[in-house]
Amino acid sequence: MKMDIKGHPKKPLERDELPLAALVEAFRAQTREEDPGLAKYLDDLDAAGQQELGGVLGRFDQHGRGELEPGQRLLARRILGRLHRPGTASLEITNRILDYLDLNRNALIEENELELGVEVFELFARADSDNDTLSELELKMLYAVLRHIDTNDNGALDANERDRLRQGLDNAEAFLAQQKATNPLLKELLAGR
Repeated sequence: MKMDIKGHPKKPLERDELPLAALVEAFRAQTREEDPGLAKYLDDLDAAGQQELGGVLGRFDQHGRGELEPGQRLLARRILGRLHRPGTASLEITNRILDYLDLNRNALIEENELELGVEVFELFARADSDNDTLSELELKMLYAVLRHIDTNDNGALDANERDRLRQGLDNAEAFLAQQKATNPLLKELLAGR
């Protein structure tokens, strides 16, 4: 595998080429000790859910070793811990959201990308509830907002789109209200519930 200067794959591997099964099993085993509440949900995942979990975890495996270091596990849990009862559907949407937040499109979530991710996850954790976790609906709302902000429809947020998102986060309540009023993707989602 060819690597860039930072040790990241030059061309991200396809999901079926990644050592996801070993990564998931190691993460689940370590999470049983480090975060038993989260481990309970991860242990209940079916094969498709484990594949989606592997997709999330693979973004934190900065060296492609198939196992996360303690700091990488902590970062992954900052995202996974925001999910309300993580399941296959919520992990699939989380992977789509992380695609948008992978600013340099290298299939890895780096510190600056994680910071933005945690901010938007925190905002949307209260978009349709009064708790600190994201329901499946709140994840879908976040995904709809990211898709709407992605004005060139390339599946990633460029600098201007990130700036627009960051400005929205400065006044989160007004941003969310504005999105609910003007975002056709979000309106469609909310009308269907």
